[in-house]
Amino acid sequence: MHKLYKFAIITSLFLAIFISKNSNAISQNLLISQIKVGDSATNRLVELYNNSDLPYEVSGLCIYYSTPKNAMPYVSIGCFNDPDPAVHIFLGPNSFALAASLQTGLPADMIIIPGLGTGASGHVYLMDGLGKEIDRVGWGDAINAEGLNPMPIDSTRVIERRKDPVTGSLIDTDDNKNDFINSSLRTKYQYGALYDVIDVCLNIEGIQEVIPTNFTIDDNGGCNPPPIDVCSNIGGMQIVMPSGYLADTNGECQIDSCQNIDGLQQTIPDGYEVDNSGNCSPIPVDICKNIDGMQQSLPDDMEFDVNGGCVIIFDKCSNLDDFQATVPSDYFKDDKNICSLNLLPLQITELLPNAVGSDDGNEFIELFNPNETDINLSSYIFYIGNNYTHAYYFPIDLYIKAGEYKTFLNDEIKFTLVNTTSGVHLFGLDNLLINETQIYDDPPEGMAWALIDDIWQYTNQPTPNEPNKISLVEPGPIVEEENNTPEIVSNLVPCDVNQYRSPETNRCRLIVDTSSSLTPCKDGQYRSEETNRCRNIASDVADLTACAEGQERNPETNRCRSITAVLGSSDLKPCEEGQERNPETNRCRNIVSAIPTADYAPEQTFESSNNYVLWWSLAGVGAVAIIYGVWEWRQEIVKLVQKIGILLFRK
Repeated sequence: MHKLYKFAIITSLFLAIFISKNSNAISQNLLISQIKVGDSATNRLVELYNNSDLPYEVSGLCIYYSTPKNAMPYVSIGCFNDPDPAVHIFLGPNSFALAASLQTGLPADMIIIPGLGTGASGHVYLMDGLGKEIDRVGWGDAINAEGLNPMPIDSTRVIERRKDPVTGSLIDTDDNKNDFINSSLRTKYQYGALYDVIDVCLNIEGIQEVIPTNFTIDDNGGCNPPPIDVCSNIGGMQIVMPSGYLADTNGECQIDSCQNIDGLQQTIPDGYEVDNSGNCSPIPVDICKNIDGMQQSLPDDMEFDVNGGCVIIFDKCSNLDDFQATVPSDYFKDDKNICSLNLLPLQITELLPNAVGSDDGNEFIELFNPNETDINLSSYIFYIGNNYTHAYYFPIDLYIKAGEYKTFLNDEIKFTLVNTTSGVHLFGLDNLLINETQIYDDPPEGMAWALIDDIWQYTNQPTPNEPNKISLVEPGPIVEEENNTPEIVSNLVPCDVNQYRSPETNRCRLIVDTSSSLTPCKDGQYRSEETNRCRNIASDVADLTACAEGQERNPETNRCRSITAVLGSSDLKPCEEGQERNPETNRCRNIVSAIPTADYAPEQTFESSNNYVLWWSLAGVGAVAIIYGVWEWRQEIVKLVQKIGILLFRK
């Protein structure tokens, strides 16, 4: 099967090569008219015929020989070449060209080297310089004859193309056996019909036998057209555009007044002046006429006023600390140059003043941006405490995004939240209060001071960078007992009279009344101390139905069960191969060994049908069978197609 598969691939490639060769435009004009292969390696000839009424250029054409198996590469036995690239070789209309070996003794147009094999079988190709096939003949056992139908050869070793009895033209049906007959050498052969044509202009496409009118020829054999006057409106011959000129829309040459500006400038543009080099530059303009001296550009510290003059830029926000050449994007200015924030105020939403463990890097202040735009925190400062003595600034160009909760740790901004009483106050650069916290007192460890439902309160669920959460346990005020041990008084809703608060979950639970009277158990029952439920009292064995043979009574459940412990192995049916007896149940079970424990739970899997594999396999086998059949019966198929073609042609 493997050999057949390889053979099918080779056959496919062969057919592809064969089809491509036959697809070349085989000439109906220049044909191989006769081949003499002889019985020696030297007595050979190949005759060509121009089957048309027009000359045919044979420059660069070569005659090749290939073996009966069409082995590559082909052997070149002769070419129509001239060392001078200007020489083109033509074969006249309805004329022969003879290529023969010296041993034939015939005068020939081209001497061919010995290279036609033993002569019994082979191929002769006629190809151009690009490898394009012009004509092909196969004889004997040649596998690539035209039509895959090689011409049989007799003892004369000469085959000759048939003639049309009506027109006298040679026949070419692309079927070698149909186109050729066995023949013999003629007593006289035509030669000398080849002639040369000299191309005097190698740089011009096509063959120029004479120099075109008004053209001149250079030293390299190229023909050049007569010079063109590019400036017909200027006296004399202008082969190239004169310096300082450009062509206008009519193709006439005009003086370019500004050579440094793209395009033709026939006049100097308004507001420009020209220098001695022919370059145009803008005429200097004083844009600040109300200031002494020439101001060609607006000074950095000035702006245009409504009258077109230049004035010094004033502070747009006189109430802000720094000079503001323009109103900040987050502010608006009134007619008195007072700038105020044009945004919803930022909110301080959460503090952690008493972190668990070390305060360094754990204390934080959280802000919330209620706006739909990002805000630059460089326009804000905050104070800690009630005396406003310690001001803190945010990092430069730090933004809080729209709708964002943003937390700042005390190792990012070096602030301190004391553990006694304090608060945080947020100001703008205009020293106006934006937001502040309610003052906290003695914050418990790990409890955040947070704004929840618009109320400042402690919560044991700190939520940095997130919305705040209410405390799981609401702390109350700290009171001192007689032993001076602090106790947190709960502010939770009291439990009902029949409930108590769980110390673990802080939830109310029902109080179990152990003194409550339970319904007495029935006769033959007792109350379990573990579950407080009634259970049946086991009766004496004598009162129970006797167990069947091979069974015993379980002392724990008082039920009958199989007696497995007393049975010998000989009393049991042997387990099958691959099984063992379970010592607990005395049953046979499969022997399972060395099964690894999975790291995951087994899941049910579903496998799709693979029927398409079978169909593809069948399709592949079918294709191989078809290719093999075409190869085996190739000649019969070609003959059948030819017969059908002839019948259709006659109709």
